[in-house]
Amino acid sequence: MKVLLIEDDAAIAELLRQSLTAQHYLVEVAADGQEGWDFAEAFAYDLILLDLMLPKLNGIHFCQRLRHEGDRRSQLLNHSTPILLMTAEDVSSHRVAGLDAGADDYIVKPFALDELLARVRALLRRGSVERSPLLQWGQLQLDPSACQASYNSQPFHLSSKEYSLLELFLRHPQRIFSHGTLVEQLWALENTPTENAVRAQIKGLRKRLKEVGVEDWLETVYGLGYRLKESGGVRDATEVEKGEVVSSEQPALPQPHPSPINTFWEEYRSQYCDRLSIIEQAIAALQTQTLSETLRQQAQREAHTLKGSLGLFNLDDASELSRQLEQLLKTDPLGPLQQAQLAALVSRLRQSIEQPLPQTASKPTARLVSSNASSPSFVLLQRSQLLLVDDDAQLLNIVQAMLQPWGFQIVLLSRAQQFWGTLEEVKPDLLLLDIEMSEVNGIDLCQAIRNDSRWDDLPILMISANNEDETIQRVFMAGADDYVSKPIRTAELVARVIRRLEHAMVVKKLRGLEQ
Repeated sequence: MKVLLIEDDAAIAELLRQSLTAQHYLVEVAADGQEGWDFAEAFAYDLILLDLMLPKLNGIHFCQRLRHEGDRRSQLLNHSTPILLMTAEDVSSHRVAGLDAGADDYIVKPFALDELLARVRALLRRGSVERSPLLQWGQLQLDPSACQASYNSQPFHLSSKEYSLLELFLRHPQRIFSHGTLVEQLWALENTPTENAVRAQIKGLRKRLKEVGVEDWLETVYGLGYRLKESGGVRDATEVEKGEVVSSEQPALPQPHPSPINTFWEEYRSQYCDRLSIIEQAIAALQTQTLSETLRQQAQREAHTLKGSLGLFNLDDASELSRQLEQLLKTDPLGPLQQAQLAALVSRLRQSIEQPLPQTASKPTARLVSSNASSPSFVLLQRSQLLLVDDDAQLLNIVQAMLQPWGFQIVLLSRAQQFWGTLEEVKPDLLLLDIEMSEVNGIDLCQAIRNDSRWDDLPILMISANNEDETIQRVFMAGADDYVSKPIRTAELVARVIRRLEHAMVVKKLRGLEQ
C-alpha cells in the first residue's frame, strides 16, 4: 500500500516514515504542501497523511483543491484517496474545517504511533470490499493488520518487499502488473530498481511460497507482466471478525529492532533550537518595540510546530510550554505582563529542549527497516530515446539534467527548422515539445506530427508556462498525450515521462498480440 506523507517537520516525517515502512507501507515524503500536490498529481496513492499547517499550501486548501479538482477532472489521480489530517490544533472548529474540506479522519498531535497506525488501517479498509481485513487465495492468507502471511493456518516469514508484492497481487486479483507498474507501486521514486531486480523479487517470492506448499499461483502474461491465477479462488475474508485469531499458535512475524527515540532527537535537536531562536528574536524585538507583524506570525508558526512535534519525543512539558507561547503570541496587545510571561516561557522551553531526553519512553517508538537503495536507474525504459525540442538552450540543459539520471537516451534540439530531419534520424520513443518557440508554435507542430501517419503512436508531452484552460484544451485537441507546466518539477516530469513510455509499450504489445 502506497502512502503520501506531507509533513514539513523533518524529524516527525522521518519518524512516521520509518513507522509506516515497518508495517510494509511504501511511503513518499513531501516537505511542503506544493510538493505534496505535485506528487499527488503524478502518482496514485492509497492514502494521504497530511499535516494541517504547511508552507506554500496548507492542509485545508490541499484537501479542498484535491476534492474540487477531482469533481472537475475525473482523470485526476487521488481525487477520492482517503486523507488523514494531522495537527497540533485540538479545537473543534479546526476539525470541522478539515473534515468539511474533504479529509476522512483527523488526529491531534502529539499522538501515539499505535493510534496513528490503527487509523491508517481503518481508512484503508473503509469504502471497498477490496480493503477487507484478510486477503486469501485458496489456503494462502494474508492479514495486513498484523503484517502476517500463512498457508493452511501455518504462519511463514516473507521479506518486506516479498510481502508487499504478495499483498498487491491479492488485492488486485484480475489486474496484470507490468514491471513498470510494480516499480511505481512498490518502490520509492529515489530507490527505483533495475528490471532484473524486480524479476529477482518475483522469483524469490515464488520460491518462498513453493517452500511452504503454494505452487502455480502466479501466471506470466507474455509481453505484459504478471497476474494472480484464478484457480486459487481469490476471495475476501470479510466473514472473519475484527480481532479474531485465526490460529491460536500463530506467532507474530519477526519485527525489526526498535529505534531509540533519542536517535531521532539528537539528529534533529538543532533544527528545533533554530525554531526556538526565531521565537526568541520576536520576543527581543517586542521588548524594544521593533516587532514586525511578519516576525510575529513567523514566531507563532514556529511555536505551533514545536507544540505538535515535541510531544512525539516524549517532551510533554516542552509541548505544553510551546502551546502557551503560541497563545500568548496571538494576544493583542502584548503588554508588559505578556512580555514577561513570554520571556519566562521561552527560557524554560530552551532549558527543556537542551536537556537530555528522558530515558524511560512511555510512547511507542518507530521501527527501523534496512534499505538496499540503488541509484535512480529505470532500466526497464533506459533504452528509450527522448527528443527534447525547445529554443531555450538553458531549459533544455535543465530538463536533460532532470531526466539523465534515469538512464534515458536524450537528444536536444534548439532549432525548430531542423525538427523533421532530426525526427527521422532519431526516431524517438517520446517527444517533449515546448509550446512557445520563436520559430514555430509547438501546438501547430504537434498537429502536423499527428497528420503524418508514421508518427501516430509517438507519445508527445507538451511543455509550457501557460496554464490557461484554453491553452491546455488546444494542446490535447492537437493530439498531445500529456502536458507539463513550467516551472518544471523533477518528480512530476519523470512520472509523466515514465507513464507515457509504459503506456506506449503496452499498446504496442497488445497490437502485436492482436496481429
